[in-house]
Amino acid sequence: MKRITSLLTLILITTNIVISQNSKFSHQSNKSSFTGYEITGEIDGLVDTSIILAYYFGDKQYARDTAYSKSGKFTFSGDKKLDGGMYLIVLPNQKYFDLIITEQKFSFKSKISNLVSNMSFSNSEENTPFYNYLNFIVEKQKQVAPLKSKIANASKDEKEKLLVKQKNIDNEVTKYRDEFLFKYSKIFFAKILIASIDPIIPTSPLDSLGNKDESFPFKYYKKHFWDNIDFSDKRILKTRMFLPKMEQYLDKMTAKIPDSIIVSAEVLIKNSTSNDEVFKYVVSHITSTYERSKIMGMDAVFVHMVEKYYMTNKCSWVDSTQLSKIIERAEKISPNLIGKVAPEFIDYYGKPFMKDPDGKAHALQSLKAKYTLLVFYGPTCGHCKKELPKIKNSLDSLIILGADIKTYAVATEFDIDEWRKFIVDQQTQDWLNVADISFDNEGNPLANSDWRDKYDIYSTPVIYLLDKEKRILAKRINNTQLVEIITRIESL
Repeated sequence: MKRITSLLTLILITTNIVISQNSKFSHQSNKSSFTGYEITGEIDGLVDTSIILAYYFGDKQYARDTAYSKSGKFTFSGDKKLDGGMYLIVLPNQKYFDLIITEQKFSFKSKISNLVSNMSFSNSEENTPFYNYLNFIVEKQKQVAPLKSKIANASKDEKEKLLVKQKNIDNEVTKYRDEFLFKYSKIFFAKILIASIDPIIPTSPLDSLGNKDESFPFKYYKKHFWDNIDFSDKRILKTRMFLPKMEQYLDKMTAKIPDSIIVSAEVLIKNSTSNDEVFKYVVSHITSTYERSKIMGMDAVFVHMVEKYYMTNKCSWVDSTQLSKIIERAEKISPNLIGKVAPEFIDYYGKPFMKDPDGKAHALQSLKAKYTLLVFYGPTCGHCKKELPKIKNSLDSLIILGADIKTYAVATEFDIDEWRKFIVDQQTQDWLNVADISFDNEGNPLANSDWRDKYDIYSTPVIYLLDKEKRILAKRINNTQLVEIITRIESL
């Protein structure tokens, strides 16, 4: 599928109102024997050119069909019906316009000079009201725009008058929308429009002392956030509204704490179970989002998703090869989640095997300090040679200020000479420098455990900050983050 770039943002002016769920409108379906799709267009002034029929999916757009316009006339057709949803027709010079596709056979006409205002449809009970609504909103937006410009520089008295005018226009929009939804409640665009309406928040209840619960509005809003979304209708995936709603709910309405994100994610997933395709999208999106999140600790959400859905055969759409990779990734991350005790460097018999340059073994737990800095580096790694001096300087500064920190530095390479040279060059003799320096009978490096997997070491340097009990406070941090975290905790 070809990806194309969206160029238009649909203007929807909404205010909080109660929407009637009853309707006297009866939507008549096309009961013809036609099994494919045929969309015919005629655009006055359009040059002879190739044009694209595309559809929305998440935050992307994908090409579905192409046609060639001759004298402004063109037809998209195929033997298989199009999935329902919001589509767009892309013209040359970054011009395009939206269509709602539920009907499979209809036609339209417009003019290249103003595609929206000149649009008319035949045999489309979906798109005719859609464009009526769109044109109304565009017109009201034209009326509001100059008012907003004047309000910014108006005197107090004039500002109040302008605000009244703006409020009146908003009320017109609200009334029109309410009537529109009452009349056309059965069309798909009504679902899109309803989804833009926020829950109506009632008056906050009073406690036994007569005080308002200040947290009530937000709690009510979040609890009822999904009330106007029909999760049973997979067509919502092919719109521009569903993904932004998901992102608003998870990113802006939920504390950026893994446990909180997981709770919100589960609410969203529970709603999505009414449709297999929606469930697939929601689970996949949440999983991939938090696997690659740049916010520290959010990988716990990814692990939760894999353990609950991918490891329990609830993601049938994932092939066995990809499933194995996803599970393997989660298993590597799981031991080093923030809050867990850092895995110890011990062998099968429970003995420490990481040795200092003199060959003496040291366990991670042997370091007694309020904080332990766990550093993974390669003695020949150019990036390590650049970053570790920064870490060392920040660490020394914190120690001077009174922070109780010791460093357990793990070399990830086996060249002992290079390792010794690195320690001297970087002046890290005061660190507990260790490495897995065991060798087999043929002199080959011998790994004593899966510590690379347990700490998810696929590049260096990697820095972990541990507390007194060796629980992970932070991971994959740089020198600046180290200072910020310790300073915040210690108030240095």
